[in-house]
Amino acid sequence: MKNYKYQLDKSSRKFICPNCSKKTFVKYVDNETNQYIDDIHGRCDREQKCKYFHKPSGNSTYTYNYVDVKPIKPSYITLNHQNNSLSNYEINPLANYLFTKFDENDVRNILSKYKVGTSKWSNGSTVYWQTDSSGNIRSGKVIPYDLKTGKRRKKSDGKSLINWVHNLLKIENYNLEQCLFGLHLLNNETKRVGIVESEKTAVVLSLSLPQITWMATGSLLGFKEELLKPLKNNDIVAFPDNGGYDNWKQQASKLNNEGYQIVVSDILENNQYHSGIDLADLILETKNKSRKER
Repeated sequence: MKNYKYQLDKSSRKFICPNCSKKTFVKYVDNETNQYIDDIHGRCDREQKCKYFHKPSGNSTYTYNYVDVKPIKPSYITLNHQNNSLSNYEINPLANYLFTKFDENDVRNILSKYKVGTSKWSNGSTVYWQTDSSGNIRSGKVIPYDLKTGKRRKKSDGKSLINWVHNLLKIENYNLEQCLFGLHLLNNETKRVGIVESEKTAVVLSLSLPQITWMATGSLLGFKEELLKPLKNNDIVAFPDNGGYDNWKQQASKLNNEGYQIVVSDILENNQYHSGIDLADLILETKNKSRKER
């Protein structure tokens, strides 16, 4: 196996991207010194919006930023903050949208099962709590939705409008180490796990196909061993969004060689689907058509 002089940092730390100025930048680490090499070599996690990826050369000379990159413990949110959010669905646009598509009691049960909360931020938003298999609350991703379409609301420039609970609480020096959305549902009785990108998709599929335990990575690049490790002994079926199949298939092949049992579906890799479409979009579009035909 080839030994590389540099590798992307495997910790959860993120820095300001030199291209898009978002705190989504993963730096390269020198494997000899275990230090970050500089501020320009690395990869932006905004793989579709930014695409910045600058690899270092093994023969280059660098001025090192001597930053300790030893693993640090993840931070957690208290249970009270989570519990306080599990209500006020009357101001939660996504919850109200789902009430129009599915049985309201079924929706409420799924929201309770997945610990989906409500935030007042941005005139009412959905909180997707990330709770690990030990019950620790890593944080909550806060996303506003449009009441009529059930789609994410965006900024005026078209960029994503997303926040985090620890940011809204203004907790300083918070070390966010993400886990799969829905991971808290994992137990000894769990057999097959379905993996999707979007948290909303996991919720919708739980309403439509409850025989599978659905979890979400939160992004295309979230399909990686750091997040999937708790599922190593489970049968995993993965459904990437349209355009993400090759990435997930490649990752699954590597993990299967290490003992994982992952099958990646290409059901969305079809020319009739627009880039980025996911299973939730198909299910909701089908429901909309059936209502119109009545």
